[in-house]
Amino acid sequence: MKKIYYLLFLFVYLIIVVCSCKKDDFPGPNAQVFGAIKDSLNASLVEQDVQTGSQIEVQELGFPTLVSQFWVIENDGEYRNNLVFSNNYDIYMRNGNFFPYTLKSVTIKPGDNNIDFSVVPYVRVKNCSITYDQTNNKIVATFSLEAGKPTVKIKSITLYAFSDIYVGAFIKFTTAGANFSQTFSPTVLINPATNYTLSIDLAANSTLFGIHRDYFFRVGAMADVTGVGTIRTNYAPYVKIPL
Repeated sequence: MKKIYYLLFLFVYLIIVVCSCKKDDFPGPNAQVFGAIKDSLNASLVEQDVQTGSQIEVQELGFPTLVSQFWVIENDGEYRNNLVFSNNYDIYMRNGNFFPYTLKSVTIKPGDNNIDFSVVPYVRVKNCSITYDQTNNKIVATFSLEAGKPTVKIKSITLYAFSDIYVGAFIKFTTAGANFSQTFSPTVLINPATNYTLSIDLAANSTLFGIHRDYFFRVGAMADVTGVGTIRTNYAPYVKIPL
């Protein structure tokens, strides 16, 4: 008798499983969106952090409740999302390393959509040179800064180091010494004529650079701006140096 009940239970269970596996007829994503975050001044890429960096916030229109989606921006300022539904979207550029703005009712068509965003970065790291000073066994960075708008102040500047290309404020070595970073307290307005020098003493950080290989270095600047939300670090492109 128990065997009959067991077989009956198994039969009902299989019917439920088969019915629940009915294929839905909803279409999948049919669009790809890609492009870059570009400086409105010269169309150069606005460098980012991959981890905890700027994001593109989008809301697909046509639904009772709008839900935000976030697209990741790569280190060099480019982005790509291959799983997007064609529709109209509101796009928000905020909580980044550039002044925020909004694009309303942007049409994303089926297939490829190349959309670049022209932004005003808070800070431009200019004339950046990062070299290996073999005589003093140091990595030395020299650069100047330019404000995106006259009201921008500078909070800190840092020379970051790591073992891959994603080096930045959140992916970095914890370097020893005092010359790899400078904090401005109180913050000051940016003078484009000022030249800055930061350095990493390799001898003082021998445990980090003890293996002969390529290392990656990047200068970052943190702005002080009011009324713009979360502020991310602005960067110059990374430099690869074999040690």
